[in-house]
Amino acid sequence: MDEIKSASLMRLRNCLQAVVPLSDDAWSAAAGMFSCKRHSAGEHVIFAGEVVTDLHFLTSGLARYYYLDEKGREFNKSFSTTGQVLSSMLSLVTGEPSRFSVQVMDASYCLSLRYHDFLVLAESYRDWERLRLCLLEQLVLKKEQREADLLISSATERYLRFLEEFDHMAERIPNYHIASYLGITEVALSRIRRRLGLTRVKANR
Repeated sequence: MDEIKSASLMRLRNCLQAVVPLSDDAWSAAAGMFSCKRHSAGEHVIFAGEVVTDLHFLTSGLARYYYLDEKGREFNKSFSTTGQVLSSMLSLVTGEPSRFSVQVMDASYCLSLRYHDFLVLAESYRDWERLRLCLLEQLVLKKEQREADLLISSATERYLRFLEEFDHMAERIPNYHIASYLGITEVALSRIRRRLGLTRVKANR
């Protein structure tokens, strides 16, 4: 696991460097705070109803955020891949239970960091504070765009934006999960794909 953690840390630093350059001192102060865990396909990193205390940085694999209604129906909120953070800001900040679950869709590795430790790093190192602000900005922008898409964009426009935003992982996501994210049926998504000339069959289940 030590070799896997070292490789995961290297991969994570490379991903974070693309957001905010981290000095050697800032990175060294944080490296020992991370714990590494492997998640099997279908395993949950976060369950709705639990209080979240950690930031989980995905260093390999693919994950989805989803809500579950009272009838047991799932509604996908978002998708994440290597270098992105899995967590619930509402739960981290307020201490309330998370309203959604996060599930990995294939074998994945996460480096987890306690939110308290992350805030200590941000107070002690300018680089980590800059990263904290950049991650918050990205979250706000993504949320605003998502709301606008659901309220004013057509299903086709939402799908095209999905392909643009998740182009590096779109082919790895089953169509029924994409349809749930778009707020349409899988049949409707198939029609849109045909109209766009995207007829290649994906392994959905």
